Amino acid sequence: MIKPDPKTSDQKTPNPFMRARTLLNLSQRELAEKLGASFFTVVRLERGELEASDDLVQRLGALKYSKTPSGTESRTSETGINFASSGIRSAHPHHPPLDRPETAMLSEPKGSLLEGVYANSLWGDSDLALSDILLRRQAAAPTRSLPFEEGISAGKNTYTYDAHTYHTKVPPQGIASVISNYLPDGGVVLDPFAGSGMTGVAARYLGHDVVLNELSPAASFISHNFTRTVDTADFKKAVSRVCSNLTALRNQLYSTECRECGDSVELLFTVWSYELDCNYCSETFRLWDHCRKYGNNVREHKLLKKFPCPHCGTEVNKSYLNRRDSVPVFLGYRCCSKRIVEHPLDQSDFLRIKAAKGLLVNYEAHIPRTSLPDGINLSQPKRHGLDRVDKFYTDRNLVACAALWKEIKRIEDPEIAASVGFAFTSLYQRVTRLSEYRFWGGSGNTANFNVPHISNEANVFNTFERKAKGIADHFLTTAQSYKGRVAVRTGSATDLDFLPDNSIDFIFTDPPFGANINYSEMNILWESWLGEFTESDSEAIMSKTQGKALPEYQELMTSSLKESYRVLRPDHWMVLVFMNSSEKVWDSLRNSIHDAGFSIEKVNIFDKQHGTFKQFVNENTTGADLMIHCRKSTSEVLSDKPSHSEIKSVADFIQDEDGHIPVLTFMHVKRKAEIDFRTLYSRYISKAMSEGSSIVDFSMFRSQAMQALGVSA
Repeated sequence: MIKPDPKTSDQKTPNPFMRARTLLNLSQRELAEKLGASFFTVVRLERGELEASDDLVQRLGALKYSKTPSGTESRTSETGINFASSGIRSAHPHHPPLDRPETAMLSEPKGSLLEGVYANSLWGDSDLALSDILLRRQAAAPTRSLPFEEGISAGKNTYTYDAHTYHTKVPPQGIASVISNYLPDGGVVLDPFAGSGMTGVAARYLGHDVVLNELSPAASFISHNFTRTVDTADFKKAVSRVCSNLTALRNQLYSTECRECGDSVELLFTVWSYELDCNYCSETFRLWDHCRKYGNNVREHKLLKKFPCPHCGTEVNKSYLNRRDSVPVFLGYRCCSKRIVEHPLDQSDFLRIKAAKGLLVNYEAHIPRTSLPDGINLSQPKRHGLDRVDKFYTDRNLVACAALWKEIKRIEDPEIAASVGFAFTSLYQRVTRLSEYRFWGGSGNTANFNVPHISNEANVFNTFERKAKGIADHFLTTAQSYKGRVAVRTGSATDLDFLPDNSIDFIFTDPPFGANINYSEMNILWESWLGEFTESDSEAIMSKTQGKALPEYQELMTSSLKESYRVLRPDHWMVLVFMNSSEKVWDSLRNSIHDAGFSIEKVNIFDKQHGTFKQFVNENTTGADLMIHCRKSTSEVLSDKPSHSEIKSVADFIQDEDGHIPVLTFMHVKRKAEIDFRTLYSRYISKAMSEGSSIVDFSMFRSQAMQALGVSA
């Protein structure tokens, strides 16, 4: 029987991460920030439960404190890739500069925020940028003759990563490490599935030219703003002007009376709970009153799934009970105490909520009322009555959002208006009924739409200002270092006819993972405000509602990769970041890569260091993504199909991994450490893809690995 061995180094040899902390006098959290890693990752590395990637070891070896010209702490590695994560707010207070003129405002809002920003599928000055790039970059840039061997480990705790949410994002410092290894002297980078534009961020930070192609107008809008250099002073002035113009409405919507001193105070949030019908006695009760269980601290407080009905005493499961109205149960504010205090609503609070409904008529022209189509991620909201985008909001928050949107569309300068609109779209689910209440505060954006039983109605203006500060942090740090040029285009990856043959030096992309995320569905919230929608016919996805199964997904991926092959220069590289739990999807991707003309030269791990919510709640969800290094080779003729070697058993793979079985520690819950089967599966896929051998799906792998390790279910 093979047992997991978390000790990856000799006990007599000091752990290099502990040694670095001692020498630099850093806490674990500070070391994590300087390495671009998560706190959780550093803890596991110091415990010997995780083996550091070569990339992380390099960053550790080159670690030092440095200060940028703006006074910001940055992380430095041998590649010179610095993405700030601390220090900027103390160096640059976020009040608007007094020496700047007031933001010019139109008397009436534009018909669309995108006027002057988006036309003929191109964003900003992308037409001029593209012409310039293709003219200057006619000669091929030097690249590697062999694939980049090292895995990448890159964390998400940077100003840039935190600036704006998206369903999937690859940390840009990790992308920059890959790009700099393939294009050490510059060149043209392409991402045909650009998403939120992190490839563009990484490329521009390095000084490379970059072309971003993305099917979704919402994602293109996010990419456009992420990859621009913005005058932060003008941005701050515009945010301040918009909020100042809405001060009276803000007070009207989000005021309450302090229960201690009696003064008027700003409301920070209101928690709403559904009323439910007991499926045994048919009596109605308010869920919040009966589903709470308190622990020793907020992390141990729980909202129970099962509990006794307050009327008949029978145990019920809230998931199976009929929902009635959602009602406000308590609110939070900060006044006499430094801490946020929570109280039940009083009569004046209920009157304000009622009055908000009457204000909707004033903003009717600026409220999106897009009906939800059928969809995998849209069925749950529709089942609970949220069948239009406007119904995703409480009346109060819908008024606040529409008023903000109207005011942003009055900003005269199109690019400044877009950057302030970028702050608005960063709110995403946080100000909707989809924002689930958590005892410890905050709210999460998940890659699905789920209407929680108990939701958190955040103050829209307060949330907008806070997110605008985060975006200003990105503008002040990463975006100030941009060089090279960027072109952003909305269109299908199956048709890159705006690019000539053999014009791109390197491709880095994070394509859709089969059926994992329905992007066109998840972007409907943003796109309803922007007024531009995804042409889903070309969306490379597996979706019953779109009538696309594995063959259709493979066909679209093959067409996309053929276009990538066409525009890539001979003997240059494409790196795909991918993960899926299905062996059929892996085989489909491998066939698409080969049918497009590429050869797979290397597969290794890209560890984003933070698991997704789905990974923590679903034991059959896989872990770290893989980088597939593909070459447009001219040195040999490829065979018709990749040859699959005889399948190597999972037990044999486990035997090869003896002494290096990863262990997962649970830091915030009372749960024993377990074997990290997700990381183990990533290693297995990497080896199978590199060797061209067959693959089993994650569920089967986990079962067979447990058997080989002698671990019971």
